[in-house]
Amino acid sequence: MANPAKPRRNVPTRPPASAEGLARNGIGARLILVWGWLAIYLVAFFLAPLASAPPGAAGVVRRGNLWSSLLLADEVFQRWIEGCTWHALGQRGMILLVAGTILAVATAAGSIGLRALGVGRTLTRLERFVLAAGVGLNGLSLFTLVLGLCGALRYEIVVAAGLTIVLVEAVFWWRQRSGRQDSIASATHLDASARETDERLQISRGWLWLALPFVAVILLGGLMPPLDFDVREYHLQAPKEFYLSGRITFLPHNVYANMPLGTEMLSLLGMIAVGDWWIGALVGKTLIGVFAPLAALGLLAIGTRFAWQTVGVLAALVYISIPWIVLESTQGLVEGAFAFYLLMAFYAVLLWRQRRQAGEPSNRLLALAGFLAGAAVSCKYPAVVYCVLPLSGAIAYVSFVSQANIKTYAGRAAAVARPLGVFLLACSLGCGPWFAKNAVLTGNPTYPLLYNLFDGQSRTPENARQFAQAHSPPNYDPSDLLRRAADVTLSSDWLSPLLTPLAALALLGARRSRLALLVAGYFLFVFGAWWLLTHRIDRFWVPALPLLALLAGVGATWSDTRWWRSTLAFVIGIGLLFNFAVLTGGQLVDNRYLADLQVLRADPQRIDPWHAYLNQHAAEVTGVLLVGDAQPFDLDVPVLYNTVFDDCLFEQIARGRTSQQVQAALDERKISHVYVAWGEIDRYRSQGNYGITDYLQPEVFDRLVAAGVLEAVPQKADHAGQLFRVVRRGEVSKSSR
Repeated sequence: MANPAKPRRNVPTRPPASAEGLARNGIGARLILVWGWLAIYLVAFFLAPLASAPPGAAGVVRRGNLWSSLLLADEVFQRWIEGCTWHALGQRGMILLVAGTILAVATAAGSIGLRALGVGRTLTRLERFVLAAGVGLNGLSLFTLVLGLCGALRYEIVVAAGLTIVLVEAVFWWRQRSGRQDSIASATHLDASARETDERLQISRGWLWLALPFVAVILLGGLMPPLDFDVREYHLQAPKEFYLSGRITFLPHNVYANMPLGTEMLSLLGMIAVGDWWIGALVGKTLIGVFAPLAALGLLAIGTRFAWQTVGVLAALVYISIPWIVLESTQGLVEGAFAFYLLMAFYAVLLWRQRRQAGEPSNRLLALAGFLAGAAVSCKYPAVVYCVLPLSGAIAYVSFVSQANIKTYAGRAAAVARPLGVFLLACSLGCGPWFAKNAVLTGNPTYPLLYNLFDGQSRTPENARQFAQAHSPPNYDPSDLLRRAADVTLSSDWLSPLLTPLAALALLGARRSRLALLVAGYFLFVFGAWWLLTHRIDRFWVPALPLLALLAGVGATWSDTRWWRSTLAFVIGIGLLFNFAVLTGGQLVDNRYLADLQVLRADPQRIDPWHAYLNQHAAEVTGVLLVGDAQPFDLDVPVLYNTVFDDCLFEQIARGRTSQQVQAALDERKISHVYVAWGEIDRYRSQGNYGITDYLQPEVFDRLVAAGVLEAVPQKADHAGQLFRVVRRGEVSKSSR
């Protein structure tokens, strides 16, 4: 079999390296300026105050204070292994085995998809793996969505599908193994100048071993029970409800559960695979964490292809160690998955552009890019703006200007239509089922957005307005723009000290490259969209961090002098050590990485005391109505609740009704307990928060207690919430005796 053509690479001219030429080229002066820049930035970075101070902190806590965990290394290590037993290790081993199996099946499915597109043979082994994993994970997510909509969330179907995928891929691999090896050998060959640059900077792929501690933290954190509000409200709660009901349907009480839930489907798949919603949720949470290492590998691939290997290695190291990324990945939030898909879609467009410039246009790569962009949309609606729109614009621009031989604008526009159409069609395949599902179930394909255009089941003008206001920009003040820019580059709590200073060097004079300018422009676009269109919480710009990490990788190679090599090694060492101390010191999140999961499940540091009480008295609970509390994930009993953006269920039951009618309504819904989270209600009513119905007042519940409808359970000490037992008709409450 003939060897396939070697992929072409745009390898930049290597930077001057001779010591004699330093003064002539001005590198010595620039090196002094770079030293000054690094020193000023790092001092400002470590002196910046933390908005999210560790629990129990008094006064101003500066970022540099987080170094303190290194002084308590023995205590920190003891915390890591606290409660470690063979049983606890076995629990984690089982979860990792299931998560690893799902990832392997997804990669096999993605590999089949790459074969079908005919793009796999032009890629290196690393590129093929990362892109296949992305395609396959979204494919499994959509497969789970279809199963759920059909009410077929069954173990035997999932296993049969997984075995079929693996067997099909094994057959293809066996038949093409010799040709594949030839392709890999030629595709991974580095240009001589790039190899020389790597050798001078002395940064090889061996440096990637430094990423392993962060990968371990991500996996160990992913295996732990969830702490984050949003995760317990819908990222894991929605799959739990779908699993318990046996199907995916409209949830009128949880507005977020009716948005695209691409990564959440992996949690649902985990629940089906293990036959348990709680352990399955940890499988899904672990899989969500895996997107961060996948993105790091993607950065390695991009840097190696479009610059040199050193760029890819450093970009991967910078990215995997960013506290924001590790925290998002360990807590079960989806921004890490969003970031991965955005990066991979961007990468596929770059590959398409490279092939086009080489005279080998292939719209198949645009189909790959479109499907990955659709996968990003399946994670979060903002991906339409962050990913689909800019990539569509880039495809249209490249297609238009490359058709200079066509004299008429109409002809050139027609030449744009085909590649852009391929991209958008594939994008619709990657996320379209979510919009179709919403259109059928709610009448609004973009539920709960665009209420005025589509309306939407269960939405009212009031809660639609509340949702829009809560998720809209607070102002358009130029001073706020400057403040937010400072947050993104310096002040945001969980930044890395490596990110901004190295990324800035990518734009340094003669070392500026087209790749750096392109990536910087994309990052600025995302930042602008974040500031103009969102409610400006940090999590909404986190998906752009792979772009900054790639810039940092480019910037780190601005010089290859001995002085810069020493400086770079020192800065990277300081940055990685600080990030590891921040992430594992126990000042941010629970770091009992090896404790028994059942102990952590009922840990009073994690679970609401009244939730624990209800679980302990499950035999007495036929159903609990949560009022103001939208985090029901940890409850083992039947539960009714609503998010703050949905109609209040308690208000629907009680407003304008007599005590007898309220009692009858509670009995009809089999509600035995009512839990009122006054702390959450007060938080919603605080200045600048989302707001909540004024109907929820202590007097309402006092009247129901006086009428013998509710009976207060003895109050938990130092807890603002109240639990009431519903008095059955004919029963005399203790307060009435």
